[in-house]
Amino acid sequence: MIIKNVTVIDGTGGAGLPAMDVRIADGRFEDIRPSGADTARAPGGDDGEVVLDGRGGYLLPGLWESHTHLMGFAMHVPQAERLPYLQGVLTDYLHSGITSVCDLGGSVTQGRTVREAGRAGGTAASLFFAGPVFTSVGGWPLSFHGERSMAVGVGDVDEAHRQVEKLLDQVDFVKCVFDGKPRGGERVALAVLEAIIQVAHGAGKKVLVHVATGTDLREAVAAGADCIEHSFIPEDPADASEAEQIASLLAETGTLYCPTLVTWEQLGRSGDAAYLDELVADGISSAEDAAAIAARPFWGMPFPHHPIDESQTRFDYAMRTLPLFHEAGVKLVAGSDIATGVPSPGSALLRELQLFAKAGLPLSEIITTATGRAAERIGKRDVMGTVTVGAVADALLLDADPLADISHLIDPRRRAVISSGRLI
Repeated sequence: MIIKNVTVIDGTGGAGLPAMDVRIADGRFEDIRPSGADTARAPGGDDGEVVLDGRGGYLLPGLWESHTHLMGFAMHVPQAERLPYLQGVLTDYLHSGITSVCDLGGSVTQGRTVREAGRAGGTAASLFFAGPVFTSVGGWPLSFHGERSMAVGVGDVDEAHRQVEKLLDQVDFVKCVFDGKPRGGERVALAVLEAIIQVAHGAGKKVLVHVATGTDLREAVAAGADCIEHSFIPEDPADASEAEQIASLLAETGTLYCPTLVTWEQLGRSGDAAYLDELVADGISSAEDAAAIAARPFWGMPFPHHPIDESQTRFDYAMRTLPLFHEAGVKLVAGSDIATGVPSPGSALLRELQLFAKAGLPLSEIITTATGRAAERIGKRDVMGTVTVGAVADALLLDADPLADISHLIDPRRRAVISSGRLI
């Protein structure tokens, strides 16, 4: 495939490069150069090559959903129907422009089965997964899910070594819950978290750590966490100094940060009809979507472990302080976690990007959070997440400049989605 005379936004945070020709071969970006370059190897549309006219268009990496729970979404589906259901979800992601999905807690067997089916079909987003999350013996994810395929309780360092080593060759990265929230059950011991990270790093695997409080976050960073999952509960919602201190820490250590703003927005406004109207006005939902969401049995119901008022506090504080993290140089990553108040899992990620824009992040940074940096977060930056020579050819071809308006990035209308070099 050749895309001619297109503006390339490569996912590294730089400005767009106008009038470029991009050649894709064997599922990867093979050549990227100025259109009409005087060279014998300039892309020219040989027999058998698909040629796309990119004039007036913008080519950028396919988006990444960095934090979701596919296996959790499927828990309400009968076992015999889960595989086709999850295949459908991954196909929907792809048609939303999301070419890669990271599942942060679920059955290894099911994750592997879904991934293999997606690869065989060739029309689903790429799936990367953590398998079961690590927590304490009394940790809330274990009691919430009630099965070891979703969460594993670890009581001491020796058990941490055994459990992590047993899992490492089956997963793409490791997820640990380090939640010191009051009434949340026993938090995994700090020494256990350090052991989990040490063993995973020894095998070249990244460790993503779910936190609740600022104390959780600081200790997880000291233990060597590669990415912090979720914005934290502020000690004083009126005081931004805690955010400033944490932003400085994350920037200094190079720890990535996935705040999942849309998680707290959905939980904090569950049951709020005005919220559904706002999503319609913002182009995330249609009026028909809003009616369907309002009819969901769990809409307006409290979510275990995350009360509505606390979730609203986390959302408001994170939105107000997010620019501090960007200004400090923190590596932000886009992820959505849940899709209780939006039409689909794919739309949850698009809402997260929209919230980043509402918080005041530059559009070039927003694109990076969902492309190159998302791939970096799980150790895939060298081969995925950018429009660079040698990278997997996952891309979006848009009609309007995503560096000019966030709506151009999240609008479902686009010229093309390309997945591993295939035109979708």
